[in-house]
Amino acid sequence: MYLHGGFRSVAEIDGPTLPGPGALLWALGREELADPLCPDSLAGSHPAWEEDARRFAPWQEVSVTWCSACAQERWWVSPVRRQGRILVCGKCSSALDVARPLAENTMFEAWDSVLAVSQWAGRGQLRRQWLSPPGNVYSALVLPSVPKEYDSLLPLILGYCIAGFLRYKKLDAHIKWPNDLLVAEQKVGGILVEERRGVTVAGIGLNLVSAPHPDMLREAHAVPAGYLRAHGLKSGPLTLWAELVDFVKICYETTLQQGSPGNVAAMIEPLLCWLGETVAIRDGDETPWTARLAGLAHDGALRVMPAGGAGERLLTSGGIWRVREHPLKHPG
Repeated sequence: MYLHGGFRSVAEIDGPTLPGPGALLWALGREELADPLCPDSLAGSHPAWEEDARRFAPWQEVSVTWCSACAQERWWVSPVRRQGRILVCGKCSSALDVARPLAENTMFEAWDSVLAVSQWAGRGQLRRQWLSPPGNVYSALVLPSVPKEYDSLLPLILGYCIAGFLRYKKLDAHIKWPNDLLVAEQKVGGILVEERRGVTVAGIGLNLVSAPHPDMLREAHAVPAGYLRAHGLKSGPLTLWAELVDFVKICYETTLQQGSPGNVAAMIEPLLCWLGETVAIRDGDETPWTARLAGLAHDGALRVMPAGGAGERLLTSGGIWRVREHPLKHPG
């Protein structure tokens, strides 16, 4: 398989940096963090990745010496040019674990990202494990800083932008509050935003070529799992992710220009699934209860009208599911 474009050595540079912009493979990886990766091993991980390994070829191996006392780092760099870096790594603990130290040490800028072939410790809402076989999208995206009043809206803003991208691709995408992505009433993805030390990184997972079997989902999952290729989206993980990042960047920046958190919430609200319908709600350990889903508050809290006319209630956490499809014993 001819995927290689030779080798070149980059002279010692002033301080740690990465090649780019563009797509690059982390050749050496890092023990207990990410496995080594080359174009051939990438292509062999899954047929969807083979498509991308060829599309972004010929890959050129690059050696970067960070300082006279440092070991060399090696990267496989694609000639396909784009804005921002996409660091593709082998099987790793999680894409978030790889991206965060790069961002905190200023080796990553806003809109740079990590895309993992697979993960052994992926995590989702409430630190639940995220199943991560090769072929799907397991990514971490560095976000620019925003005014503090938008912090609680960030997962919903990202959900709005990603759902917008999927709708641009002719898929019936909606946001399941607070951070899931649904297509045709099937969960195809999720978002986890983490902010530490002034750096905000979003973990984004999308089921591209496969979805967990129902037996592997947690008991009483709210909606069935689905995957994007079953709905007609045929891109490989890297091709899809590169296009998605470009779309999200424009959407994200445009959304934050709407004048106030309330205006942003009003933009997001129409993409909520089950808007105006009766849902069941479980918040923590309390007994599930029913309400009509009324919309979003300015800070991203879910506005609901409990059955019995008790007045509007705001949810900042918890799970929801559709009453007519799932009895109350099934929490979201």
